[in-house]
Order: sequence, then structure tokens, then C-alpha cells
Amino acid sequence: MAGVEKFEDLEVWQRARKLASEIYTISSGGGFAKDFALRDQIRRAVVSTVSNIAEGFERGGNQEFLQFLSVAKGSAGEVRAQLYVALDQAYVDRATFDHLHGLAVEVSGKLGGLMAYLKASGMKGSKYRVDEPGTLNMELGTLKSEPGTLNLEPGTRNAQRGFSLPAAIFLLVVLALMGAVIVSVTGLQQSSQVLDVQGVRAYQAARAGIEWGAYQVLDPNSTLPAATLPTCPAASTNLTGLAGTLSAFTVTVDCSNTINAPTTEGNRNIGAYQLISTACNQPDSGTGKCPNSAPGTGYVERRVTATLSKCKDPTAAAPRFACG
Repeated sequence: MAGVEKFEDLEVWQRARKLASEIYTISSGGGFAKDFALRDQIRRAVVSTVSNIAEGFERGGNQEFLQFLSVAKGSAGEVRAQLYVALDQAYVDRATFDHLHGLAVEVSGKLGGLMAYLKASGMKGSKYRVDEPGTLNMELGTLKSEPGTLNLEPGTRNAQRGFSLPAAIFLLVVLALMGAVIVSVTGLQQSSQVLDVQGVRAYQAARAGIEWGAYQVLDPNSTLPAATLPTCPAASTNLTGLAGTLSAFTVTVDCSNTINAPTTEGNRNIGAYQLISTACNQPDSGTGKCPNSAPGTGYVERRVTATLSKCKDPTAAAPRFACG
């Protein structure tokens, strides 16, 4: 650290910058680019990682630096979690996942090592530079250890002997309040990051509900009679069997349909279907379904809507009663 003059010299910042560049590249194409919620969230997380390292270093105090490094480490962990979501949705292949996950783990490890070094070093940072025994140079002046003397600016103003103790108590109170504010802000940010991750998972669960509903009405292997279009699944159907990170969510699928209205098209029978899939982590206590009109703390909900159509022509050849 003694030879580091700017945050760009930090190896951990350089590796975090590389991670950010590669995350932006991989999330710019294919299905990843179209999944706006996951794409934007993983980009925010990786930008938070590289930005908090820089901001903490520029604050000039090691305790502040440690706070920002802690936030950066949390954001790096968030990137790893969202990479798993991308892998599960086949937005990235296994080789790409392993490379990016390994780079994120490396950044987390280097952040942890830097934090341990700062805690053990006893240094205060460039904001508090010690020039000689008993002298602490601060940004706005020099506080000397000589009894009764407080120098606040170039030139010396000698205070009464009784002034040093109240001034020291005042400084301690101010520093304690600042510490409490920093801890509170950090806690709020980490809580927000947890809810953001849950939001991504709720969105994926809601998409699973749409895919289930679409299969019910568009199944090409349906054995219904030639001219008969499928009906909607049962109203407000709750899906079961969601696993892994989606297991905490209940998914309720609602369907409405219009068959052969206002007109048919020749021999073709036309059906239009609207699917609404709602995923939440606290279903309604009375119905067991989502959404919940009176949720508790930490409630997360996502809703996805899709409109589909299906056509049957009893005069058409295979596939079964398809419209030409």
C-alpha cells in the first residue's frame, strides 16, 4: 500500500475492471440481452464492485476504505449469484460461467486480503498522516499533544488548559455519529441488494408460470377433436415443484380465453388466450395464492403477462389439425 498513489494502481481494482468489462460483453447478446431485469442487475452489481473500491480509496481514511471494500465484496458476491441464474437459464455456457465465476471469486479473495491487511497495519490513511511523535496532522490543521494547545490553521492559537477535554469529547461524539450513519447506510444497501436478487428469482419463477400455461393451450399433440380448441387451465392455478433458488416462490397462473369470436376464418377455428403469471414469496394466507394484498416485511412479487393464439382446421393434414 505504501507505493500505491491512486486507485488505478490497485491490482484488485484492475481485476474488478476486467470483470466489469467481460460482464458487459457477455450480457450484450442473445437471451441475456433480452432479459432486462437480470442484465441490468448484474451490471449494477459489477459497477458497484469497481466503483466502491475507487471511492473508498479516494476517501483517504482506512476505516472508510474498509467500509467501501466491504460493500464492494458484497457486490462481487452478488455477481457470482447472478451468474448462476444466467447459467440456469442457458444465457451462458459452462465454460463462460466457470471463467467469469472464477474471476469474481478472485476479486472477492483480493478484497478480503486487502481488508485484512488494512485492519492489521494500524495505519490511519493519507487523511491522517503522522509526522512526528505526538503530532497528528489532519486535513484542516494540526492537533498537538501538548496540554492546552489546539492549532486549527497556519499560525497558533493557544486555548485555555480546560478547553482540550470538551473539544476531544465533541470530536468523539461526532465520530461516533458518523460511524452509526455509515453502518446504517451500509446495512440498507446490503438489504436492498438481497431484495434485488430475490426480485430476479421471482421474475424467473413468473416466467416459468407463463411457459407452463402456454404449453397447456398450445400443445401440438392435443387429442381434442378436430374442430375443438383447448380451454384455459383451471382458474388461478398454483404451480408446484419449483426447485433450487425458485423453491421459495409460489406461482399463480390465471388464464382467460375467447374462442371463435367475433368470427372464424374459413374452416379455421381461432382461439385467443391471455395468461397472467404472478410469483411471490408470501402468498395470501387465506387463498394460498399470489398476489398478497396484505404482505409482510421482505415481500417480493413479479408478474408476467402473455397473449397467445391457437388455430385449428379440421380439413388440414398433419400435424394434427394445424392451420395452413
